Amino acid sequence: MGGANNICSDKTGTLTKNQMTWTQIWAGDDHKIKDPDGKDQLNVGDFIKNDFTKMLLGQAVSCNTLGTHEDAGATELAMLKFIVRCDIQYQHLRQKYLPNPKDLMRFPFDSSRKRMSTILELEDDEKTEHGYNKRIHIKGASEIVLATCSHYLDRDGNKQPLDD
Repeated sequence: MGGANNICSDKTGTLTKNQMTWTQIWAGDDHKIKDPDGKDQLNVGDFIKNDFTKMLLGQAVSCNTLGTHEDAGATELAMLKFIVRCDIQYQHLRQKYLPNPKDLMRFPFDSSRKRMSTILELEDDEKTEHGYNKRIHIKGASEIVLATCSHYLDRDGNKQPLDD
């Protein structure tokens, strides 16, 4: 160790095991996930108090990720494992909202954009508050995504202006 300039510690296993874990969620307020590495079922109602936000979580993770439990990258695998523990069936939601891969409108993640976006085709009874039958889900660097936002959903699923 006499020639070492830096010593890196990997307490969570992200580096050594190539695994990430969803440990915290903010859905109107902050919630730590108890036993984040566990296999037990999670009750999504413990940290998301309204059905609209639960639906958005299911859509966002299911349809704006690539891969499955067998071939997803570490970040997306953590997201998929989390929603499966919440009893959200990502395969079903992908079939519902992304039925024709050739018609899929997706902007893949790249280092210059620092985000990935997928546009979903909604059913008639799911139109947005503005009457549209499409919804875009974006994930990526928090500072990039946050800069595109003007509102957020509070713990009750109500739209609130985003301020400092």
